[in-house]
Amino acid sequence: MRKFILWGTLLSMIGLMVFGSATAALGACLGCPDWPLCYGSLLPPEHSVAMLEYIHRLLAALTSVFVVATLFLAVKRYRGTFLFEAAVWLNIFLLAQILIGGLTVILKMPFWVSMSHAFFGLLTVLASALLLKWDDFPPKRFILSGDEDGRLSFILFILMFVQIMLGTTVRKAMAGFACGQDMFLCLGEPWTGKVLIQVVHRLFGYVLLGVSLYFTFRGRSRGWFALVSLLILLTGVFGALSAYSMLSPTMVTTHYALSLLLLVMLFWRSLG
Repeated sequence: MRKFILWGTLLSMIGLMVFGSATAALGACLGCPDWPLCYGSLLPPEHSVAMLEYIHRLLAALTSVFVVATLFLAVKRYRGTFLFEAAVWLNIFLLAQILIGGLTVILKMPFWVSMSHAFFGLLTVLASALLLKWDDFPPKRFILSGDEDGRLSFILFILMFVQIMLGTTVRKAMAGFACGQDMFLCLGEPWTGKVLIQVVHRLFGYVLLGVSLYFTFRGRSRGWFALVSLLILLTGVFGALSAYSMLSPTMVTTHYALSLLLLVMLFWRSLG
């Protein structure tokens, strides 16, 4: 039952984030123009945009059940360890994400509120992964991996976190199609405004790939870093296809899902 709760928390949180990305890509973030109700009712009207947003809220409710269950689990099993604190923070992060999500709807998606919603979403995913990673041997404090590959993975994790937030900035600033169908460096456009935001995101992606390739030759676990490099490259390909397809929801959502998968993998490997 314990593993079911922890796996359920992590997977439902990832599912919530990916579905939220799909909802945004389909332009359904304000499918329900009010919160916590939808058009003043507990049930949404029968049109696709409202249904998408409503399903996103139902997934948030399901995730909340798992997250609250981790708090009861922490009281019973993790007292006196770092995981007790992690479970408390997980619940705080989720509460913040829900409230900020409500403000996003009420205030009609202002930039910094939407960015905060995405930021706390990432924190909840990472806290969920941490609980699952250390469940069998809860440490007294937060510890990173002591081996070199773990430290290199942590560097890539930080870079990946920054890259996801840059990608979120691109989306929230509506700069996803700032370069048109140019899939590389927007060479036909002046690097200002929304184009600059898009270019910074792309350049940082190239840096991330370069660092991961360097670690492939420097680290001991070459297979691990080769896999990471391949996934980073694949994420970049779907990012390029997002531009080429004029922000196809399938491409945009796959791009985000791969980014989130990489973030969790790198975080997991970097923990002690």
